[in-house]
Amino acid sequence: MIVDEEILHQMKHVLRFEVGDTCVLLDGKGGHASGTIETMDKKAIILKLIDFEKFEKPARKIALYVAIPKKPATFEIILQKATELGVTDIIPIITDHCQIREIRNEKRLLYIIKEATEQCERLFLPKFHPILKFEKFIESPPDGVILTGDARMHDIKLGEMKIDSGKNISLVIGPEGGLTDKELADIHRIGGKIFVLGDTVLRMETAVIAALSVVLFGK
Repeated sequence: MIVDEEILHQMKHVLRFEVGDTCVLLDGKGGHASGTIETMDKKAIILKLIDFEKFEKPARKIALYVAIPKKPATFEIILQKATELGVTDIIPIITDHCQIREIRNEKRLLYIIKEATEQCERLFLPKFHPILKFEKFIESPPDGVILTGDARMHDIKLGEMKIDSGKNISLVIGPEGGLTDKELADIHRIGGKIFVLGDTVLRMETAVIAALSVVLFGK
């Protein structure tokens, strides 16, 4: 039985389900169910379960450490597209050039992540972490491959890198002004790689989409 008002509205007025239709339900925690709608009214939808399967969470982490952009709309696009592309963790990070140092309207951001997860039928909802200062990131670097992009100072073209498909990946995307020379040096110090995507300087949201696409689907 479905009684959540938001889901009821979506199924009845957005997706236009009717009695007799078959639908797929995901819980964001690995649960995948399908069922046929038996009854539908203002307060509830009753389903006849066809099948249910519980999937194990992938062992590999794809973490996006992203500076908070100046414009809320930019952050929303980043969260939406990163979710669609398959990140497991999203961590807002504060760097020297960040002009915004707090999360505004977190409830809306979480809704965007949830909506993007549903739209692309992901089995697991990405985890949205509290804000992390760059210094803390450097003090306790994550396991696996650490990557960050910079058009001025780079080691390699991202498309030429060979990345072990079994290793965790942490992608660091700096703010509109980029990471400072010291921050880039700190990335090097903890074993990270600085890459370039091409000959042009990309906007934050474009860099996130392009880098994740290369890392996840370019091999």
